[in-house]
Amino acid sequence: MVTLLLVILRQVGGEGNWRGVDITQGRLDLEGCDISSQGGACVAIRNGADPRLRRNQIRDGKSCGVYVQDNGLGTLEDNDIAGSALTGVEITTGGSPTLRGNRVNRSGYEAVYVHSGGKGVLEDNDLTGNSHGAWDIASGSKANVRRARNKE
Repeated sequence: MVTLLLVILRQVGGEGNWRGVDITQGRLDLEGCDISSQGGACVAIRNGADPRLRRNQIRDGKSCGVYVQDNGLGTLEDNDIAGSALTGVEITTGGSPTLRGNRVNRSGYEAVYVHSGGKGVLEDNDLTGNSHGAWDIASGSKANVRRARNKE
């Protein structure tokens, strides 16, 4: 017997900076979900939280798909992050996630934006098809990029 489970998480309030999923502590495992937000980021990771996001559809964020800030960590693997109005993944203020094997496409700006002391590891991601390129790593920030597909 095969059991399929799909959880749909929608943030539908268009006013304010609401997040579809706001992870502020612990090690949440989020797998196989369809997540979107009409308010802000689809997923926010902050305050040292260290979640595992695997095989999710993270789409149509009014700002970004995934926002990692304030020393948030996390491992994002094999997710489809698409259609964000701004950036697919934004990493800031000590955030340091590992992104491995994700597809970050159709963002209004770049696929990944690292700034204000953000850092992280970007490995084997497909970062094609974004309005302003694959990534923007601002001065004072650090991202270790390995084997990215960033050209059409």
